[in-house]
Amino acid sequence: MEDGHQKGSKGHHGGRRAKRLFDYGELRLLVLAMVLEKPRHGYEIIKTIADRFEGQYTPSPGVMYPTLSWLEDVGYITLSPEDGGRKLSRITPEGESFVTANRAAVNEILTRRMTENMAFNKGGDVVIAAMDRLKGALRSRLSGPTSDPDDKTEIAAAIDEAVQKITGGIASKSGAQPKDFSSDTSEQIITRHRFDTKRRALTVTKASYLTPHMIRTVLTGDDLDDFVSLSYDDHIKLFFDQGADKPAMRDYTPRAYDTKAKTLTLDFAIHEAGPATDWAIQAQEGSELTIGGPRGSAVVAPIFDWYLLIGDETALPAIGRRVEELPEGVDVITLTSVPEVADEQVFETAAHHTAHWVHRPIADAADPAPVLDALKGLTLPKGKGFVWIATEAKVARAVRDHVTDELGHPMTQMKASGYWTSGKAAGEDKSLA
Repeated sequence: MEDGHQKGSKGHHGGRRAKRLFDYGELRLLVLAMVLEKPRHGYEIIKTIADRFEGQYTPSPGVMYPTLSWLEDVGYITLSPEDGGRKLSRITPEGESFVTANRAAVNEILTRRMTENMAFNKGGDVVIAAMDRLKGALRSRLSGPTSDPDDKTEIAAAIDEAVQKITGGIASKSGAQPKDFSSDTSEQIITRHRFDTKRRALTVTKASYLTPHMIRTVLTGDDLDDFVSLSYDDHIKLFFDQGADKPAMRDYTPRAYDTKAKTLTLDFAIHEAGPATDWAIQAQEGSELTIGGPRGSAVVAPIFDWYLLIGDETALPAIGRRVEELPEGVDVITLTSVPEVADEQVFETAAHHTAHWVHRPIADAADPAPVLDALKGLTLPKGKGFVWIATEAKVARAVRDHVTDELGHPMTQMKASGYWTSGKAAGEDKSLA
């Protein structure tokens, strides 16, 4: 993640999904506002949101708890266990600053109500209505302080029976064969690791242009002897003293690190001016930088036959790190948009890597069209795959929808993030997947 691009948003909309009450990332901002009011448990936040919006929207536990984990990962809240095993969410100074910076957006969200078109789509679609009833029934049965294992077994059996009826009924009408769910597994795809965080004072040993729009810096310091980063898309905080009460902060991906040599490599995509870009351009041997984190890692289980990584220049550090760490026998496809041919990078890897590059001006980095056009020409490999997306928020949303709606890839085997939002500085906006 890197400095936000300062661009006006273009009125280019894509996708076929009906407008939701809360779009990409807004739920996380809403949850953060709820926690700012007072510390809350997950189910209390769910109920508060349902009451605040008069039942028009009720987030499910399957949405709420990953949201809280993400907010903890980026340092906006803390989750502390209490008696009974529940975790209480408390806002951090960084989270409070983020809500303050986005107060106008928070106020708009809190006063939003479902439009007639949304209500028609929600109430008029019998399938969606049935799904809402199912979610309500599951919440009612599973929300108690204790849960009987026999109840869970019966519920799972009922859901499996419904799945078989749905797929079998659709298949009989279309002439297709129903899917066999007997071989499906419930393997855990992402495992989260938490780390104690501390600030580390580092010094630059080398800084050079990797490509025309990418600067690579290598830093060192004794504080790196216990540095840990388990996932290719981890992020650390960089602190830039600008003479204000608080330093400017930016999130960046550790491109590489070596605890024995006590080195950390960071790549900086160079675009509009910002504290990180300005620092990287001026950095030289002996320059100093303070970092913090990572607070944790979200590690994707090595259970996939192939990976599709889609990003722009701000995602190249994560893409490069992932490609290089994948083992032999794994297929990895990358689709990366960069300003020009000279910005392409070559990665050394034991995996079978197929690289696709999209060239577009920096001014068009928030336009989904070039990436979508390139994506339409790709055929996903056979086998079980994982899709990772990290671009400008609007582009990430459009790409995510294309992968799920057009390519039929399951959301459970995907991670989509907006690394930046057009028209907003990185310090004012956080990418919400």
